[in-house]
Amino acid sequence: MTTGTTGSTLTTQVKCMAFAGRAFMLMASLAMIIGITLTGVGNVYAKGSVKAGAVKARACQVCHGKGGKSTKETYPILAGQHAAYIRKQLRAFRAGTRKDPIMNGMAAPLSDQDIEDVAAFFSSTK
Repeated sequence: MTTGTTGSTLTTQVKCMAFAGRAFMLMASLAMIIGITLTGVGNVYAKGSVKAGAVKARACQVCHGKGGKSTKETYPILAGQHAAYIRKQLRAFRAGTRKDPIMNGMAAPLSDQDIEDVAAFFSSTK
């Protein structure tokens, strides 16, 4: 009789532990999502203006295609790319820490706001 009670108690304890584990994972996931949201790390869109970026990105579209949808292997597709990535690359080209004879010249005159706007435009296109 003791074995039945112990087995039942053990089964209940295992079920409680499994539930507690799932609850912990859910709470940890929610905390991470809230943290990312509050710090802005999860923001894939730029702080710039999509409308202004559409105008400023006209020169980019000569090589990278309309809306950043390049059809040539030489030029990467920018449509739908994360804004943070576009900002990082444009700043690197502008600073000269990333070398490309065409892109260094294209990025050199861009202001921080220009980069934000271009990043907003390309990250918003699909």
